[in-house]
Amino acid sequence: MRIGSHRSAAGGVANAIREAVALGLDCVQLFTANQRQWKPRQPSQKECADWFTALKATGWNNAQDHRVVSHNSYLVNLASPDAAARKKSIALQRSELERCEMLGIRLCVMHPGAHLSGKRLTTEKNNLQADPSVEELAGIKRLASSLDQLHKELPGYKVFTCLENTVGAGTTLGYNFNQLALTKALVGDPDRIAFCIDTCHAVAAGYNMDTTISAKNTLELIDQHLGVKHVRVIHANDSKFPCGSRKDRHAHILDGECGQACFRAVTRVGAWKKVPMILETPKEGLFQDRSWDLENANRLLRVTKGSILSQTNPSSKLVGGIRRAPVLLLLAALIFINTACKSKSLSQIRGDTPTENIAPAWGPTPPNVKESAQLSQANLFVESGDYDNALTTFQEILQENPKLPEAWVGVGQMQSRKQDWAQAQAAFANATELDSSNFEAQFGRGKALQVLNQLVDSIRAYHRALLIRPEDFDTNLNLATAYLQLDEGRSAIVFAEKAVKLKPNSGIARINLGVAYEQAGSPGLAIAQYEIAAELMEPTPQLLTNLLNAYAQSKRYREAVNAALLLVKLAPRTNSYERLGWAYFRVGDYDNSLLSYREAIRMDPNHWPSWNGIGVNLLNAWIVGGKKDAGLQASAKSAFDRSLQQNPEQPKVSKLIKVYKL
Repeated sequence: MRIGSHRSAAGGVANAIREAVALGLDCVQLFTANQRQWKPRQPSQKECADWFTALKATGWNNAQDHRVVSHNSYLVNLASPDAAARKKSIALQRSELERCEMLGIRLCVMHPGAHLSGKRLTTEKNNLQADPSVEELAGIKRLASSLDQLHKELPGYKVFTCLENTVGAGTTLGYNFNQLALTKALVGDPDRIAFCIDTCHAVAAGYNMDTTISAKNTLELIDQHLGVKHVRVIHANDSKFPCGSRKDRHAHILDGECGQACFRAVTRVGAWKKVPMILETPKEGLFQDRSWDLENANRLLRVTKGSILSQTNPSSKLVGGIRRAPVLLLLAALIFINTACKSKSLSQIRGDTPTENIAPAWGPTPPNVKESAQLSQANLFVESGDYDNALTTFQEILQENPKLPEAWVGVGQMQSRKQDWAQAQAAFANATELDSSNFEAQFGRGKALQVLNQLVDSIRAYHRALLIRPEDFDTNLNLATAYLQLDEGRSAIVFAEKAVKLKPNSGIARINLGVAYEQAGSPGLAIAQYEIAAELMEPTPQLLTNLLNAYAQSKRYREAVNAALLLVKLAPRTNSYERLGWAYFRVGDYDNSLLSYREAIRMDPNHWPSWNGIGVNLLNAWIVGGKKDAGLQASAKSAFDRSLQQNPEQPKVSKLIKVYKL
């Protein structure tokens, strides 16, 4: 059985492979591009090269084993009755298949789409035995026709389109297996169509699998309609809602409504032994200080062997003897691994690209008496602030013995003080390769990589540091910041909340948590954290700006004005006055709004957002005055023109000029 999960491709598609391997998984699913964009970019030549390098390092033969799965964009609806919308969907799906072919991915999971005709009550149950309705059949025909067009435009492609079963929410197709089978039958080249079975979707659609008999019956239906050999991907997810709920909400394995019998049956199908079993279970937070993906994989493995898994006290280790030993629990191995791993270095396992010039032999050596004395001397230099002599001493030690992780950490810390982050990262990397349980090395490497904007690798290093010291405040804080830099607010919340718990009186931690809440779409929670931070520390321009933006998102405009006034007082800059002008406009104080924008322009005549503010105020005055004052009209047009001179790409401004004939 091959167990994997959906992993992030942030920072480059190859990072999804590296994340999976770092977790000890056997396969991976990813979005090859932003799943919420109609025109995603294709990977560059460099990204493709990095992808194949990472794939080669895993030892996976993807052309035969099919260990990598792509999931298409959520925007695609090949069954839409709207011809224009369907054309856009076909173009988007084509770009997905082109990326798969480019990267050698042979499996692309796709939702069948929705027919969008008529409505179904949320209380209406799915009829799992009925033939498709008139509307459903029309949607299935459009879906098959769209697939035919893609096959015609992309002849010879080796990627399988894997139609996924759904819960049947709204007018979505594919909630019963017959609809999926019919789609394949209607496609001109059915050999290019396969299937993906999602356990959560099956149960939520109405297929009961909570007993041995009901699970067996459902599997027989899958074989009858689809053929188990045509199922090339499994999505192993539990369901938060009961059987037949038609609600697509995934839960951790055995925490939901699917039942142990469901997962035991699915994981014991002989034909699916080499089929990627992908976890799409929640990833937020940790389970007993480790990844939820590892815990869910562990639960699947235990269920397969027939063990009854306690949800309150699950095992902390994967069951041995089922998966390939070298990758069972790599995160734990990074701490305890030693000379037994000489045949495969950590850099190969992690997929990192080492930047160090010196490649130390595997394994650290304890310092002898002389080296201990030299390390003590170097540390005395550090304590006294003599960093140059400290660096020199650490380097001299390494010239004699390059297998001392303490000395490499010392070099990394001194290079960090000199702001030479590339050299610092190389030194910390040497230290982690020698001793992966060295907290200072893992933390230092994470920080250096973060400064170098190598955020995915930085996050990995911080996670390794947390395995050693889960309660370290700085690591939790920095990890939250790194996730925020990737716009991963929901992931950041976990570690930002931990940092606040560790140091409730830290204003910086409160600000971090506020930003995380704001990114996750909870401005009210963000405001509470910002206000606490303002009480704990002297307000900074950044804190006031964050608070102002959160007030704006919550439509608390009067409070936004107060925050902007403090911002102007603390940092009388162009952007501050522009924010004040915006806030005044929102509360209807147009005179002060115009004055604030003009003060911003006085400071920077080329500040186009402030020219827009002036233009909007003048336009508003012209409209309120019954459009009688031609001078106001001309002045508004002049302000907008000045803005467009600085930034021509402003469709909203151009539209204003056109609509009001300025």
